[in-house]
Amino acid sequence: MPKYTYSFKSAVGTFWIRQERDKSWSLSIGDDIIEEIGYYDSSFDAADSVHMRSTGWEEWDDRARNDAPASLDGWTKKALR
Repeated sequence: MPKYTYSFKSAVGTFWIRQERDKSWSLSIGDDIIEEIGYYDSSFDAADSVHMRSTGWEEWDDRARNDAPASLDGWTKKALR
């Protein structure tokens, strides 16, 4: 089964959702330097936390404007080799 990574370029940087070896999904942000934000049971949960601004990363969660997609379908999906 192929693994995927998802990305969303926001006004504060690029969010990344990646599947980890333990089958959890990591959420991170960064373009040059990647900062881990948290881990989720599914990629959908991670994307939802970005949309709902409940990531635990204050620079995003405290923003007045939300430009995040309402679901994972709005993220860019890339298969990993």
